[in-house]
Amino acid sequence: MNAKGFTLLELMIATVIAIVVSAAGYTFFTNTFNFSVVHKGNIEMQREIRIAIDLISREIRNAGFGVRHPLASNEIHPGATLNQIITAGNNADPDPSGVASKLDRISLWGGYQPVGTLTCAVPPCANPVAAEGATQILVQPSAGTNPTSPTVAGATITLEGFYVGTVTAISGPNGNGAYTLTLDSALNRDYSQNNSVLRLQQITYYVDVPDGETEPVLFRIDDGVLPGQRVASGIEDLQFAYLLNNGTAVNDPGAVATTVIPSIRAIRIGMLARAQNPNPKVNSISTRPALEDHAAGAAADRFHRRLTQKVTEVRNLGF
Repeated sequence: MNAKGFTLLELMIATVIAIVVSAAGYTFFTNTFNFSVVHKGNIEMQREIRIAIDLISREIRNAGFGVRHPLASNEIHPGATLNQIITAGNNADPDPSGVASKLDRISLWGGYQPVGTLTCAVPPCANPVAAEGATQILVQPSAGTNPTSPTVAGATITLEGFYVGTVTAISGPNGNGAYTLTLDSALNRDYSQNNSVLRLQQITYYVDVPDGETEPVLFRIDDGVLPGQRVASGIEDLQFAYLLNNGTAVNDPGAVATTVIPSIRAIRIGMLARAQNPNPKVNSISTRPALEDHAAGAAADRFHRRLTQKVTEVRNLGF
């Protein structure tokens, strides 16, 4: 008879308190989780844009290697004049929203793709392994490469930038895994073991939204083979500016009547990455900033953004 329980009012108050505490805990957990996702996305976005801009910068620095003689920069190898060293694609591609002629692209021509290194039939080799006047060289392929797949026959190659020629035939491998390359012109000097053999190729960088996807991707194309290699995701804008010999910067060097490609001294790379906020209730985070000749966006949206710019000197265009 003396046992006591809870009144209905006490039960209702306890229930309300429990609901409030649970709601506060859920809100705290949700906010913490969203912050963690955003923070992780920002770190990943920054990492990808750094890798991408460093890759483009390195290949801009190497543009023209094997095209111009390294000791006489005003001398162009006759066999390497197939493409312009730098092709500026100003306002060449649509932006991720589909507006035409807003994003830039760039194409670079030079000795980029390793074929292998010079060797002899039975190492260790006596130098030179490739004598002046020879029209055949023996090449030990670089790790993970096979000169016959795709074949280098018909490709333009360079030896350390000093010799440029076309491979007319390839045979092998021999017992040591080396391949014989037949050249269309004789070697211009003696070459030693382990001298690098590189294939000249055109590399293009551009941004596109792949079919069936929503986020823009930075692609790297080798010799026009589409769609190319994915370099980074979430790249919303790609812009280039070109510093000329006269100290001016232009977005399209082809638009300057007195300008030719060798007058480019440096290139400013601008890249904008984005990552969407996972919280559907957040609608206004940032507005796409202006970049070079691409005007800023008109309205804020749910994307976090990271803008990176880097100036890279062009080393192989001569003076």
